[in-house]
Amino acid sequence: MGVHPRRAASSCRRLLVLVAALPACMSYGPPMRSPGYGAPGRIRQGQLELGGAVAHPGYPGSGGPFIGYGVRDWASVEVGADFSFRQWALGYLGGRFTYAPNRDRKLHGALDGELGVGGGAGGRFFCPEHPCADARGWTERAALGGYAGGGAGYHFSFFALYARGRLQATAAEGLPSTLFGTLHGGMQFRIARHVDIFASGGLFGLHNREGGAVNPYWDVGLSVYFDVVRRKQQPGARLPFRMSF
Repeated sequence: MGVHPRRAASSCRRLLVLVAALPACMSYGPPMRSPGYGAPGRIRQGQLELGGAVAHPGYPGSGGPFIGYGVRDWASVEVGADFSFRQWALGYLGGRFTYAPNRDRKLHGALDGELGVGGGAGGRFFCPEHPCADARGWTERAALGGYAGGGAGYHFSFFALYARGRLQATAAEGLPSTLFGTLHGGMQFRIARHVDIFASGGLFGLHNREGGAVNPYWDVGLSVYFDVVRRKQQPGARLPFRMSF
């Protein structure tokens, strides 16, 4: 008995959508921090940053809010949350270390590194047989993990080009310990005096004892930052780009 061409094509399209949206048929712990950060060198000492971003992995996506504070021009602390619908709910705490010696110039480069830990609940348990031996839902799986990464960027007055990479390791109850990796590049725009938007694309991969998968990655985010501790204006500091209509 033959297969109708339209049905076969429809099945292939559904399969491609599933492959693009999810890792392979495997169990895995959740990533602690899904979205990237944008271009390095965004905040300085005494500034508070309020931001948020969404990203793929996760179905239909993942992400959440974050808060950062510049302890020094070269060091800041960050706290945030990461969510994916019916998959995970996590919180993280980390530090960001920036090298940008010429950031007062309109044209300048910047590097940063990040390190953090997180925890919460979530993960995906793949069970090909029913009933499953482990019937716990994602909210019943405690998860812990950490991340380390870095970025490089170049600022052209009101916009920047950048690239980022991050490695993560997680462990969740009843799930295999999982390694995640992301590599992506993008652009960041200053749309107001202390408001930046960023977007990037690249690759996302995961690996554990059940196998591995590599999928497309993207993220989109917004950052608002302002002084909470008064500091002296540096001579020759670059003025922000102001859009007019």
